[in-house]
Amino acid sequence: MPIDFTAIVEAFKAAVPFIPVTLRLAFIPLFIGMIFGLLIALARFFQVPVLSKFLAALITIGKGVPVVLSLMVAYLLFSDLFDQVATSLSLPIRFSDINREYIGIFVLSFTATISLSEIFRGALSAIPKDQWDAAASIGLTQFQTIARVIFPQMIPIALPMICSQLIVLIKASSLVSLVSVVDVLNGALITATTSYTFLESYIAAAVIYWALSITVEQVSQLFERNYTRKFVKGSAL
Repeated sequence: MPIDFTAIVEAFKAAVPFIPVTLRLAFIPLFIGMIFGLLIALARFFQVPVLSKFLAALITIGKGVPVVLSLMVAYLLFSDLFDQVATSLSLPIRFSDINREYIGIFVLSFTATISLSEIFRGALSAIPKDQWDAAASIGLTQFQTIARVIFPQMIPIALPMICSQLIVLIKASSLVSLVSVVDVLNGALITATTSYTFLESYIAAAVIYWALSITVEQVSQLFERNYTRKFVKGSAL
């Protein structure tokens, strides 16, 4: 079957306006995941009693659950419980009034937190122990040691993996179409519903995802080179 390049262009035009949705579904979970992931990594690295074991079990369970399954479970739970809670509290809002995009952000944030906590924990473990000892010897507190000594060294270690996680989130954002969120994938399929050019629509969506991923990778590499250069120069001084 010949490919209709005109249909690809039309699907591409239909999908482009929804790129901001895809970017929100990637960058917001990344930001949330970095915050909670770092906190979880610190709790596990310092072996906080009870909490570290609980978080380790949570991370293990979370890594074994597919994103699509988490998304569907969250959607069904929210749709079932939200109206009940709203009715019991006499609130005028209903689940149908909620933007489904929030469900996608919630699930992808959970997924990002799990992955980024492991990334940060690995970066923490990669810092030589004598760095901690040297900081303690000059009277730095544990918080000062993390903020001034450890964290700057973690960034170049973790940055490539954070970039990879962002690309994973960009691709995983396509799953939110299952809960009626119109993103790049759903946008590209708009034209296919009338022309039945589904292959061309998928190709158009793939081109956009590829372009976004390449852009993120190139920007990340540029930032990594500049940061590493400044970090090495600062260390030399």
